[in-house]
Amino acid sequence: MASDYAVQIEDLTHTYFTKTEEVTAIRSLSLTVHPGEFVVLVGPSGCGKSTILSLIAGLIIPASGRIQLFGNPVNGPSPRIAYMLQKDGLLAWRTVAQNMILGLELRRQATAAAIADTHRLLDEMGLSHVAHHYPHQLSGGMRQRVALVRTLAVRPDLLLLDEPFSALDIQNKIHLEHLLTNVLKEQQKTAILVTHDLEEAIAIGDRVLVIGGRPGQIRYTLPIPTDIRALPPLEARAHPSFRSLFSELWREVNRIEKLA
Repeated sequence: MASDYAVQIEDLTHTYFTKTEEVTAIRSLSLTVHPGEFVVLVGPSGCGKSTILSLIAGLIIPASGRIQLFGNPVNGPSPRIAYMLQKDGLLAWRTVAQNMILGLELRRQATAAAIADTHRLLDEMGLSHVAHHYPHQLSGGMRQRVALVRTLAVRPDLLLLDEPFSALDIQNKIHLEHLLTNVLKEQQKTAILVTHDLEEAIAIGDRVLVIGGRPGQIRYTLPIPTDIRALPPLEARAHPSFRSLFSELWREVNRIEKLA
């Protein structure tokens, strides 16, 4: 069934159980994401941001509500989704070249053409010279670039990113932001990012949603102006309007933190 939305969430509630209590992580959350859009989720720790990604990915089943991916109900993990985490997850006994095709192998898509395309991505990341290295021979930034290649290699329609650059220094972070946004724009892919870095949210997102309260809900939406969205992440940070947007987002996140 054709849909105007890449992701459509309606009245979503999720509850989980600890040894001592029942906790509702998010309640009555509704959200739509258009194809090709880059949406960023920010907010205090524990407000349900990562839970939202896991629900969209079909890794957990909501207590109530509905999630659709490109018009189809989400009932479990989908091959149209790729998920990238803060931890790179590279396998120590496999080379870079072997690690970056792991997703293709698991999906039985490791054709000669797909592998060649993955090597092209590795070259775009500036890492073709380490294809036969092992993870322990790489810096943290290089490892995360390899993880990004592995994630993009399966050509997902929707990319879910849970703080993938948070452990990196600012130079590596901005470099990876640039690489990621370039690939997403070239391939017209949809992405949802969770981050605590408000500058990053404004520099690479099309729309920033502030999640807050307990249970978590969307408390504020900040659309990013077209002239900032058109710039690479480093140049976006230097735009005359960037600081005012940052101040607005900072104010809202701090206000919403008090709801927790």
